[in-house]
Amino acid sequence: MPTGILATVTVRDPAACPVVEFGRNRRVRSVTTGQPSRGRIPLEVTTDGPVERDDHPGEEVFSYDAETVYRLDRPADQGCACDCVERHDCPVRDISAEDGELLVTFIAADLAELRDVVADLRTREQSVTVRSLRQSGTDEGDSEPVFVDKQAFTDRQREVLRTAHELGYFERPKQANAGEVAAELDVCPSTFAGHLAAAQTKLMDALFEEDAAELD
Repeated sequence: MPTGILATVTVRDPAACPVVEFGRNRRVRSVTTGQPSRGRIPLEVTTDGPVERDDHPGEEVFSYDAETVYRLDRPADQGCACDCVERHDCPVRDISAEDGELLVTFIAADLAELRDVVADLRTREQSVTVRSLRQSGTDEGDSEPVFVDKQAFTDRQREVLRTAHELGYFERPKQANAGEVAAELDVCPSTFAGHLAAAQTKLMDALFEEDAAELD
């Protein structure tokens, strides 16, 4: 059976990312990427309505129903989060953005590759969290129990996970952003991101315990 893992990661205020600017007061629903030419990559960004900011980098080219399409380009070698993912031979499948957060979806070949991608992102970006994971060969109707040792988490990590879940941080579209969850916890967003990243690493270890044992 294939060992692939469908993952969505969230990058808060990513460096060198023009797409996230469209998601400051609108939701970016999709991003279409063209072929590189003369060191530039063309992009079309679809949002859920007109962007009210004047300092975004794109030009409005089309609108329909409740969606607006903007066209822009970026340097081919700017080293953004999507470039980082694709350097691991994991093509980006979906990109969206909202409230200053970039959501990137890709398929990792196995747990080891997923860990490498996330670790690489965390060396380049200040805040990277795993939004969702789905292992190859499972459907929504599958029910396989996973046992998680609650004692493996600190009290603070459990509080962070519980608060984020209760506020709808993990839902898509999100019901709360990182700043709102951090405010509820009375911490700064970077502290929230650090606790969440540590807790998610432990959850990943529990979810893929058998895979990790095979890789050791």
